[in-house]
Amino acid sequence: MANRYKKKRETTNRTKDWITDYYRTGREFDKENRARREREGQKEEKGLRNLNSFEITCIVVIALALLGMIIKYFILGHGFWTPGI
Repeated sequence: MANRYKKKRETTNRTKDWITDYYRTGREFDKENRARREREGQKEEKGLRNLNSFEITCIVVIALALLGMIIKYFILGHGFWTPGI
């Protein structure tokens, strides 16, 4: 009975806070850069040239993971349903 009246501790999702903060900061930074380029009359670049180092690192890690999965499951012959070594 005593537990029912006990005050619950608020939980925080730090990962969610970090990701949303990163996203919001990136959007603000992008808006400032676009406004600056429009003022200066520069052409907007598209593609991988306007990614920062963290985003490029994430892309490289994802690409390496996909490459590793392809090698493990298709080249080495350890399929999804057969047991591995």
